[in-house]
Order: sequence, then structure tokens, then C-alpha cells
Amino acid sequence: MPKLLCHRDSSPCPLAHALDIVGDRWTLLIVRDLMLRNLHEYKDILNSFEGISTNILADRLRRLTEAGLVRCVPHPRSGTRKLYYLSASGKDLIHSLLEITLWSSRQLGSARLPPELAQRLEADREGFIHGVLEQLDRWEAENLG
Repeated sequence: MPKLLCHRDSSPCPLAHALDIVGDRWTLLIVRDLMLRNLHEYKDILNSFEGISTNILADRLRRLTEAGLVRCVPHPRSGTRKLYYLSASGKDLIHSLLEITLWSSRQLGSARLPPELAQRLEADREGFIHGVLEQLDRWEAENLG
């Protein structure tokens, strides 16, 4: 199998290096689903809005796990399933994810945040972020022991 060309092989730019991990069409959507939609199983992420294919989802989850942004554990009720969740490094993407989302909502007429979410982010962005991170911590405490 040929080696994939990566920005990190030719550029010292931190943005270019980040794009090696999150710069494709699907990766940030998977992070969004893990972070904001409380989806933690392969089948649930597969059935998300955008309709990712099985081979792409499997590849992106593998890459995110190898990059240290996502972790997985065996599902407590099934030996064949896994639970996926964000590592601390993956959770740290919340700021970038929200900024990209807000930029898109402001600049691209084709995308709009639900009004209640837009108001929450406008009124108390740090409070929203804190709430999301607390929810992720609660999920981990309940499901990872």
C-alpha cells in the first residue's frame, strides 16, 4: 500500500499538520456526533444526517483513534460492538468546531443553526462549552466505570 502524502512531511505549519488529521470531508462530522449528538456506537454514527459509508466511517474512526483524538472500548453488552468517545485532545476541538460552525452560519446562506442554539452560544459561549464537556464527562463516568 502506498504511503499517504502528509503536510507534515513538507510543511512546518501547524494548520497544515492539523489538516492531515481533520481536513477531510467526514472527520469533523464524526467529532461533532461524538461531542454534541451523544452518539457513541458505530451504527448510530453511521445513521447520522450526512449518510457516511461504512468503509469511510471505519477508516476515519481508525485514523482518529490512531491520532489520539478518539478512544474506544468494548461495548459492555456485546462482545462485537465498541463504544467510541473523545479523548481530552478530541474534546479540545470544541472551540474550533464551534467557531467553524458559527462562521458557516454567518457566512454561508445554506447553513443555519437552530435559533435556540445560536442564542445560547451568543449569550454564553463558555457556559455552553462547559455544559458540553460536563455532559461528556458524565457519559464517561456512567459508561466507562
